[in-house]
Amino acid sequence: MAPEETAARLDTIAARVGALADDVRQGSAAARDLDEVAAMLARVKLDLFGPKRRAARGAGAKVKIRDFLLAHVDEVVTGAELKAIGGIQEWARRVRELRVEDGYDIVEVGDSAYRLRSAVPNRERAEQWALANTISNLPGSARSRIERYLEATVGTVVTRKQIDLVAKIAEGSRRVRELRDEHGWPILSHVDDPTLAPGEYRLLSTDPADRRDASQRMYPEDLRHRVFVRDAYTCQICRRDRAKAEAAGDLRFYLEVHHKVAIADDLSDVPVAARHDMDNLITLCHSDHLRESAALQERKRRARGA
Repeated sequence: MAPEETAARLDTIAARVGALADDVRQGSAAARDLDEVAAMLARVKLDLFGPKRRAARGAGAKVKIRDFLLAHVDEVVTGAELKAIGGIQEWARRVRELRVEDGYDIVEVGDSAYRLRSAVPNRERAEQWALANTISNLPGSARSRIERYLEATVGTVVTRKQIDLVAKIAEGSRRVRELRDEHGWPILSHVDDPTLAPGEYRLLSTDPADRRDASQRMYPEDLRHRVFVRDAYTCQICRRDRAKAEAAGDLRFYLEVHHKVAIADDLSDVPVAARHDMDNLITLCHSDHLRESAALQERKRRARGA
């Protein structure tokens, strides 16, 4: 098509747009009119540039969507806009990739509406995702891959989605709980640390000396949560919470449930009602719990020798 003819068609479309603007002002605009204009523009684009070809590397739909979001930081953009910019039906998938894999802080603000809150991506999050993707391709069991991933990200927050990617199963978080409850790994969740959201985890240490007390698996999460909330997530001996501990340089601080009055050497022999009596439960940090348990055993030894 000759340039003059193409320009004339664009002039016609521009006139239609102007008429639509008048209709909008008068409250008589119709959706089909906008659809017709969009179809006319699509036809001009096809005539000018031919059928859509595979984008060159670095110039695909994801990049176009990213650049559009970057041009509208902290503004609400719609799925319709992103679909038009990307030129694909799977624009929502590209948004998820930008958020999850590339670390962009994109939030949903409505039905198919988004806001990019910062032009600077979270590099740590992106690197975690890349690491998860790498480990997911390693041989071995789901648990072994999760162990490797948690050890590689010790001290940082990881998400259920990252765990599931590494594990290649939908129950990756269950394996995390097994590592915590059955093997004593000091893994925090939102139950232990109110700064974590549901579905977020943090392995505090790989040192066997920091493993959780074996008795902790006797307390279900809802019970632990109620005890910690009641005690304001604060150790009732040293009076520290996680913020105070970290400020003092203790990055291995975490909380455990403890009986104020010992009720048995083996908790598994105690009826659940007695074991879960809130009036006899108290929040202690792991270090103070170890000391209290050691002191109790020493008192028992002395009593037996008396």
